[in-house]
Amino acid sequence: MVTDMELAALAVRLTEEASSEPLDVGRVLATFVEGVRRLVGVHGVGVHYAQPGDASVRTEGTGTELRALTADAAAWEEGPGHEARTAGRSLVELDVTVRPARVRWPRWVPRARALGLTRVTALPLSDGGATVGALILFGGPERSMDGAALNRARALGGVATDMLSLVREVQRSRALVAQLEHALISRIVIEQAKGMLSVRREVTVDDAFGLLRNYARSHRRKIAEIAADITEGRADLHAL
Repeated sequence: MVTDMELAALAVRLTEEASSEPLDVGRVLATFVEGVRRLVGVHGVGVHYAQPGDASVRTEGTGTELRALTADAAAWEEGPGHEARTAGRSLVELDVTVRPARVRWPRWVPRARALGLTRVTALPLSDGGATVGALILFGGPERSMDGAALNRARALGGVATDMLSLVREVQRSRALVAQLEHALISRIVIEQAKGMLSVRREVTVDDAFGLLRNYARSHRRKIAEIAADITEGRADLHAL
């Protein structure tokens, strides 16, 4: 029987992975699928994950064969994981040995059957009301998944989605900070170049900026690039 302590331990581990350096979505997904496999008690686990606004799908699975099957299914745009992610609905304890499953997923089912899989459950992963992925639970012929295990899987899916959202927000914040730093540095260089040009050409600072702008426009270059050439001594100030 899975205890609350075990569930909490996985949540803590996911939090640690989501906040450790370097930030890595793949590491969070790998920790997630292995934890779900152990705590839910299924044959294997896979996951599809696509960040909002990103068409590419990240995948992970427990073991080499399931990892490959999960990745191929995303590339084929076929299988329970793809269907749960794109349709936003759960597929619970589907029998993949019957003809309807083969018709539904003609490439996925033969690969799954070759691995000894007979049942599959796919649960959509949601972030802020949008479906961003799917958790795939692979079952063999030994036993079916009960309601308690299904609830655990759903709960763990929610925790993992929250952690992936955290990684995304941190990455977005860092990108914004980098952009602001670049803009600030560029502005400082431009101001320095205006001052140097103003002194050398004996014009006002505003006129110096006009010279910079006109030169950049006529040579189809950015003002910041010309400014950097000036401050670093690569430009002939009398040619501007």
